[in-house]
Amino acid sequence: MKNEGKKFEEDFKNSIDESKIYYYRLRDSASSFGGGNDSTRFSIKNDYDCFIYLSPNYFPFELKSKQNTSVGIQKTKEEKGKDIKLHQIEGLTKASQYEGIYAGLLLNFRSTEHTYWLDIKNFNRFNEGTNKKSINENDVIEYGGLLVPQTLKKVRYRYDIDKMIKMIRRIHNDSAS
Repeated sequence: MKNEGKKFEEDFKNSIDESKIYYYRLRDSASSFGGGNDSTRFSIKNDYDCFIYLSPNYFPFELKSKQNTSVGIQKTKEEKGKDIKLHQIEGLTKASQYEGIYAGLLLNFRSTEHTYWLDIKNFNRFNEGTNKKSINENDVIEYGGLLVPQTLKKVRYRYDIDKMIKMIRRIHNDSAS
């Protein structure tokens, strides 16, 4: 049985019209299976899970799906077991510094059946302005999270990726004006 996070990633991928949008899922390292393997000497730490490209923009995403109401944030390298890792925050932040790259988190709150895209810059504003060790749905909304249109098809979700891209581009174009 697949874990819910993998189902979310699969539903997201299956929502993309690959005739128009290029999608790529970065490969997980061996240590990421089973919650980490201490016997693995070296492991690749991806900056994010996947990206999509629709000319002229590149969209790197870290995807998180949680049953509970918040997503844990790693604040220091010493902290373990958090959902959003420090290297992912750093990787998305670095990517977002380039024109035409819209980096962010796709946060799926299964208890409310809502999914949001949160720009990494807005996430960083939240993260730097709080001592909280997690972000909840209300925080995501307060910091400009975009509700991703989704439809439940029997038991799996379909996300409106085209509409999501238009919304992301619109907020970036509005902030550039």
